[in-house]
Amino acid sequence: MEIDIRTLALFYVIVNAMNNGLMFIIWRMYRKYYRGLTYLLVNMCLLTAGALFLVLRGVIPEIPSIILTNLFSISGLLFTLKGLELFVGREKKRIYNYILFAAFMCSVFYFSVIDNYLFARNIALSAMIVLFNLQSATLLIRSVKADDRQYARFTAGVLLAYCVFSVARIIALIVVPQNNNEFFSSGIVNSIAMIGYSILNILITAGYIMMIIHRHLSEAQTEKEKYIRAFQSSPYALLLTKVADGKIFEVNEGFIRITGYTTEEAVGKTTLELGLWVDPEDRAAFVRAMMDEDDVRETEMKFRIKNGSIMTGQVSSKRILAFGEDCLLTSVSDITELIKIRERLERMALHDALTGLPNRQLFFDRAAIAMANARREKEMLAVISLDVDGLKFVNDHWGHMAGDQVLVTTGNRLFDLLRKGDTISRFGGDEFLILLNGVKHKEDIQTTVKKIMETASAPLEIEGECIAVTASLGIAVYPTDDTEIEALIRKSDKAMYYIKTHGRNGFNFYSGND
Repeated sequence: MEIDIRTLALFYVIVNAMNNGLMFIIWRMYRKYYRGLTYLLVNMCLLTAGALFLVLRGVIPEIPSIILTNLFSISGLLFTLKGLELFVGREKKRIYNYILFAAFMCSVFYFSVIDNYLFARNIALSAMIVLFNLQSATLLIRSVKADDRQYARFTAGVLLAYCVFSVARIIALIVVPQNNNEFFSSGIVNSIAMIGYSILNILITAGYIMMIIHRHLSEAQTEKEKYIRAFQSSPYALLLTKVADGKIFEVNEGFIRITGYTTEEAVGKTTLELGLWVDPEDRAAFVRAMMDEDDVRETEMKFRIKNGSIMTGQVSSKRILAFGEDCLLTSVSDITELIKIRERLERMALHDALTGLPNRQLFFDRAAIAMANARREKEMLAVISLDVDGLKFVNDHWGHMAGDQVLVTTGNRLFDLLRKGDTISRFGGDEFLILLNGVKHKEDIQTTVKKIMETASAPLEIEGECIAVTASLGIAVYPTDDTEIEALIRKSDKAMYYIKTHGRNGFNFYSGND
């Protein structure tokens, strides 16, 4: 039975063209992720081009058709080997392959131009298919990772099938004589070869596709597992919420530990339903940030956890696609203790270590604000320098611990006496500085000063003994005495020292004569 080889060759072109289209799609999808895909696509293009030049034999001159068909067919195998090396990460210099390829092309040229001998060309072509595909199959069997081995072995099996089929073709060509040197009339062996190579080309394309897709799925699964491990092992509270309805999708162990809510209690509810938000303004700011920029970065917010206590959290959130859902991945770090430490440090920086009253720096900060308000409202303010009389006597007779207690008690009493907007500060030693805000009349200052003296002179008990101390006060008034805080302090000190040197236990308004 005669089989039309030209028809089979046309079928071979169509098969290769279809394979070429499939590989192009795979190349477009995965070329950014994996090396070597371009080489595999070039192989398919070369095979298609070689088959096309075979079909066009008779339309174009025979010798160019023979040379180009063989050139493209075998050079495609070199591209296949190179592509697979890059794909599996086992790139190797194979200079001998280029020598073999050059020798093959020389033989094709000789047995087509000088001595037209189809039998020799077929033997050489089949031998090259065996040599190159055997290397590719060996590469896949030895070098592929365990996870990809199943599909790599299928592809390697197809490549070995090429080798076995080509060896069988060589044997058949030797055993079954060809009718003539015209390929399309060369007989049953080449007819079967065209059918066999068409089937193998389909299978090898399927093998490449399965190998690439399996690796992609395997890596995606690995990334998913890494994400899950990272999600669950994070020390921060992590939660996934659906953008569509705000319901919690997933929480990690950190969320359970920090908030006290179990997975069952949290999943399927919104953060509002859990009552996590303390300040509605925090939630509104969070929503605005996500709408405007799709993320929130390291923002301090307060949350109410399950036991009812308030936690300060540092919140970061980003919009992501997770498990096919448009979600927010939110991280909350519990910084409650850090905030307390920060507040303690700030307090230490701005408050006196002994009495807890504002120190010099905080006094000047508040004074600047008070003077700006007084200037705007056209009001007075008073700066009062207060020195505790007799503190040295207390230190000498009862010790410095007793002296410290006098300072602390005096500071607390004066703090309780003054209005919320006023400031009392310890400037060091036995000296306090008081700032009275929003004064309408000078008589109001005098009334307050008398109360201060009474409070400072009230007896106090130390180690079971009643101790009485007094206070000397000097007052400078803004804006009549000066408009600068440093100058007002100097003048109130001067007025206070006048009292200290004239009997103590009294007060004195600054005058130029002090």
